[in-house]
Amino acid sequence: MAFQTSVAAQQSPGIEGGFYGANPHFTLTNPDEGMWVAGSAGVTIGQFAWANTASGQVTSAHPGVTTVRYGFVHRDQPAVIAGLLVGSSNTVVGGQGIDLLEDGPVWGRFAGGASIGQKVYAAYADGALSAAATASASTVTRSVTTTNTSTAISYTGGAIYAGQPVSGTGIPAGAYIVSVNAGAGTAVLSAAATASATVTGTFTTNFETAWTVRSTAGAGELAKLSVRG
Repeated sequence: MAFQTSVAAQQSPGIEGGFYGANPHFTLTNPDEGMWVAGSAGVTIGQFAWANTASGQVTSAHPGVTTVRYGFVHRDQPAVIAGLLVGSSNTVVGGQGIDLLEDGPVWGRFAGGASIGQKVYAAYADGALSAAATASASTVTRSVTTTNTSTAISYTGGAIYAGQPVSGTGIPAGAYIVSVNAGAGTAVLSAAATASATVTGTFTTNFETAWTVRSTAGAGELAKLSVRG
């Protein structure tokens, strides 16, 4: 175990993924009655994760399939601290059984801060939390080159991620990103484009969950969240 290297000036009100009250919590049930299993990259505690109902695997990043449900990764479950002299970890390692919450009184960290009553969003990239007052999720634009009747696209202007809904001229309504080859700047759409052109694609970066913020937090701080009040 590693030595302690810092001391906080004030005690934290909670810890990421921990429960803040005694209200009931509800776990996401695997339809095959088996246990959900963390994917090879592991799953981050205190954030949302995506459960593939076809494979039973859970990932922090959206897998880019429709056979998927989401849940919150709480910390009150078995975990392994891997690595020499590693004193702590916020990751459920790959291959380990994992529970996800559909609802519960939990703490989560919001990089951009949060206010009571705001909607909670999960990033398609990694399940990280964000909050907004309206139903409008964040979007980014990228230059996208489409090919008529093909699901293959190329893009520039920044990263995109599997699962992200995308819209633009020649891109079918309801299309989303199935997979990304980030190094090559190419990706696969869920439906074939209807035109061959370079267009501006609008990508939704965050998924709107059913959860709501229950306490106020500054940027990078912890806030309470739940589905039921």
